[in-house]
Amino acid sequence: MEGNILESAGWTSGVLRICDWISKFAYINLLWIFFTLIGFIIFGIAPSTVALFSIVRKWIMGEHNISIFSSFWNVYKSEFKKANILWGTLLCIIGFMYIDLVLINSMQGILHYIFLTCFVIMTFIFSIVLIYIFPVYVHLEGSILQYYKSAILLGTSFPFRTFTMILAVVTGILIGLIFPGVALLFFGSGVAFVLMYLSYSIFASMNLSTNS
Repeated sequence: MEGNILESAGWTSGVLRICDWISKFAYINLLWIFFTLIGFIIFGIAPSTVALFSIVRKWIMGEHNISIFSSFWNVYKSEFKKANILWGTLLCIIGFMYIDLVLINSMQGILHYIFLTCFVIMTFIFSIVLIYIFPVYVHLEGSILQYYKSAILLGTSFPFRTFTMILAVVTGILIGLIFPGVALLFFGSGVAFVLMYLSYSIFASMNLSTNS
């Protein structure tokens, strides 16, 4: 009888923990959306994403009892300028790649295929940057240029991990398209957790210096 009670209590405790984490992921995802919007999207998405990854990183490192809103807001404020500088460089690269693609499509013959091949390689490298840049940003101290270098180095040094991370992002996007309600509550936080978890295991294995 006592064993059944203990088993039931353990099961109930497990369910409560799961519900608690579900609510945390939903809450931080809504914070991510809210702070992106109050920054008029263009100026809000980068610091909001940095704050999101920062909170997820703390969870992965075992800091489960932090004040989510206060921590999110503090990171959002302190990293607003630097995060937007990073975001600006990413937008410039995207713009440059778009112009390149337009020019490549106007070419003919062997020149078209040569530049198209270069564009595909550049797109692959940029995809690696997008996957790793925010985990690198919140975990390592350095300049924007150092973040880019670290993202490319990590992405090319751990191809299987990189492929898994890309697959996670694609899966998250597909789930979001099929179930918009799920995306509203869990897309950002879910993808951030997977990317940060896989990145953190790399950081830990390489004993890379960390932010506090």
